[in-house]
This record gives sequence, structure tokens and C-alpha cells, in this order.
Amino acid sequence: MKLARASTPFFHVRNRCGSTAAAALLALIAASPPALALAPGEDGVRVVVPITGLADAAEAVAIDPDGRIVLAGGSSGSSAALAGLTPAGALDPSFSGGGVVIHDLGAGQGDGLHAFVRLDDGRYAGCGALFGGATAMDFVVARFDSDGALDTTFNGSGYASTPFLQSGAGGSLFDQCNAVAVQADGMIVSAGVTYENGPASVALTRHTAAGVLDGMFGGDGKVDINASSAANGNSEAHALVLQPDGKLLVAGFAYGNGHNLLLLMRLNTDGTPDQSFGNAGITRTPVGTSEDIANAIVRQPDGRIVIAGSAITTDGRRDFVLARYSENGVLDPSFSDGGVVTTQVGPGDDRAYALALMPWGRLVAAGSARISTSAAGTDLALVAYNADGTLDRYFGDAGMRMVDVSDFDDIAYGLAADIDGQHFWAVGTASPDATQDFIAVEFGLPDTIFRHSFDTATAP
Repeated sequence: MKLARASTPFFHVRNRCGSTAAAALLALIAASPPALALAPGEDGVRVVVPITGLADAAEAVAIDPDGRIVLAGGSSGSSAALAGLTPAGALDPSFSGGGVVIHDLGAGQGDGLHAFVRLDDGRYAGCGALFGGATAMDFVVARFDSDGALDTTFNGSGYASTPFLQSGAGGSLFDQCNAVAVQADGMIVSAGVTYENGPASVALTRHTAAGVLDGMFGGDGKVDINASSAANGNSEAHALVLQPDGKLLVAGFAYGNGHNLLLLMRLNTDGTPDQSFGNAGITRTPVGTSEDIANAIVRQPDGRIVIAGSAITTDGRRDFVLARYSENGVLDPSFSDGGVVTTQVGPGDDRAYALALMPWGRLVAAGSARISTSAAGTDLALVAYNADGTLDRYFGDAGMRMVDVSDFDDIAYGLAADIDGQHFWAVGTASPDATQDFIAVEFGLPDTIFRHSFDTATAP
């Protein structure tokens, strides 16, 4: 349990079975006049959505052009779950199930969503894992209508599961999708990990718009790559982004130099490594003393690539880490200290799970920070950086914020920015009543206009 501390009040939103009183409260919230703009990094509206009342976590988020926020994740480790919120933070009644919808894709066998994106036509795509019986945990890719209902024009059911190994003892094999992206032609690319050959390796699939594996990708719609420096080393994909030319950028971790390193890869449109990038398509970057891992990636308009995650540094604690690379996979020396920056947020371990690219090249990373070196419990953690990798001193407390939402673990897994609407949300999980729930917290955007005129030193 966390140490007792005062915290800002939050809206505790009931799910679709909620009471009339709760609905009236939501209507009141939505009708309230807009508050003054939040200062950069200041937290405002807090929304907690208990999906099942047990272990619920929002692991990804998408934001619509009208400012609606859609959270995606898992409920109690057994179902995929979505929640739609209005820009004011109230449950959106136009979203399926009155704002919350649960999709039990694997008949209560442990499925959930780990990644989620919005398509240009207003639909959504997500991916995660599904228990596939004899093949244990398999990749699952799903497509949803704009109201959160499964789009049954995708594979006839709205989702498609993919085992990387076709047979084996149930429970002994593990494939999981951690990232998803959608091509301009509607094909869905997913990335994650498979244990089909023993050690963990980077795994990808590509499905057509109809929901079937694309034989032009990897020969059968699947790609399995050992990105480590050893035949028996582990590697995993945790983040994915598409370049304008259709090539794929993948980030995660890979074994090298005796421990796991930051991993950045670029693949051609057919799933083969791009030999012009890094070392035969792969870049492994050592940062700390052990267990370097990238969880998020963004591509800047100039082609440079930024990844975010965490690393165990020389003091034995885990810190936020960001690294920036040229478009060819080489560390960018103009970013912080030789292309890499580590940031200590709290007194204990800090982990970055999400990354957002802001105007003028500034970046915001979000995740969790342990509140003490001796006590359990984490707070939401956000860190803002200038384009050169230095901390944005105008954001929060000299560039950093820790926000206590509940008495146990608070974690931000996703970020969604609506620059025009002046909304910036962190989503994840919190436990206000000893159970993990979906959470969304609004923060003040990094100043994008006024301070630029007075502080040109930190502008790119």
C-alpha cells in the first residue's frame, strides 16, 4: 500500500450497469462550464472507470477529431474492454454499451488488448493476446466500428487469432501482440513476441482489410525475427510505427553485451529487415547496467526516430530513458548526451510506457514512478522534454510530474493529445478501492505558442 497522502478528487464513473445517480452526475460534469486552461503539466479532470470491479487496465488510447477519447485494454485478465469518454471526461452514451463494452473473444480464457489505433474512416483496430487452446496464447487482431462494436466484416467475427506454432501442449506456448498500425490500404500490421522456437523473438503479422493473413508479408502473413546478438538470446517488439513509404519501425528490447538492450528495427514492406538501416536492419543500444527496454516510439516529420522506455542505471534503480536516431538508425548526437537521455523521476523505479510528439519537436513521456525505495505503490509519472532532449522547465515541476490517484499502483500506459481542442490525456490503471480500474487523467498541454516567442533557445 502507498504511504497516505492527499490527492485531488476524481470522478468515479460507473460502467454500463451504473446507477441513475451516476448518470446524472456525468450529465452535470459534461454540462459544466469549461474551466480555465490547465498550466503545462497540471492535472485536472480524473476519470476512473471500473469495467468489472476486479483487475482492469487501459493499455492504449485513441482520440477522435471531435475530442472523444477511447480507452482499450483488458478486464480481469479475461476479456478485451473499451471505454468511450467525451472531451469533458464523461462516459459517451453514443459509444456501445452506454460508454463501456466488453468483448469476450476467447470465452473467458484470458484475452485482452495491448494496442489500439483509430482508422481514418472512424473505425478502430486493436491487438493483444487470446488463449487458443492447444496453441496456448496467440496473437489476436480485432477491428471495431466507431461505436466500439466488433466489425464483423473483418474475418467474419471482428477478430482473427494467429498462432505462430500450430501444435503443442496447451499453456506451454506464448505469442502476444503489443503494438498495431494500419496501412493506407487498410491492412493491419501487428508486432509483439513469440516463443515458437524457444527463446523470445520479435513477431509480426499483417492482415488484409478483410481480416485474413497477407501472403505477401513474410510468405504467409507472419514474420519471426531473432533480433538479439545470440542464437539463444531474447528479443521482443513493444512498439510499432509506419513510415510514409510503408516501411515498419519496431522498438522493444534485444539481448546483447550480456543483457537486454534498447532495440530499434526497420523492416521493408514485405517484412524483411531493411539492410540500409542500422546493422542489417537492427540497432541495439546499451544504456544502463542491465535490462534496457523500449516501450514506445514516435517518428518526427524530419524522419528522425525517438523511442522511450526504461533502463537500470549505475545506482541500481530504473529510470526513464529516451533515445533519438537518424532516419538510418544511428544515434543522433544533437539529442541530449550522444543521443540518449535518462531521467530520475521519483525515489524508486521509474518506467516510461508511452511517448507523445508535441509541436516544435518537444516530447512527453508517461508511465509510473515508485513513490518510495521502501514502500510499495507507484504514481502516474510524466516528463516533458525540449527538442534537444533537455527537460522542459515550463512543464510541471521543472519538466516532471508525479500524480497520486489511488492508494496502490497508478500507471500511465498511453497518451492522447488533442492540440486544437486543448486536451491532453494520460490513460492507464489505478486502484481507488483496492481493485484495478481504467483511468484517464487530463493534463495541461506543454505551451505551444506563447513561450516560444520568449524562449527561442529550446526551440529546434
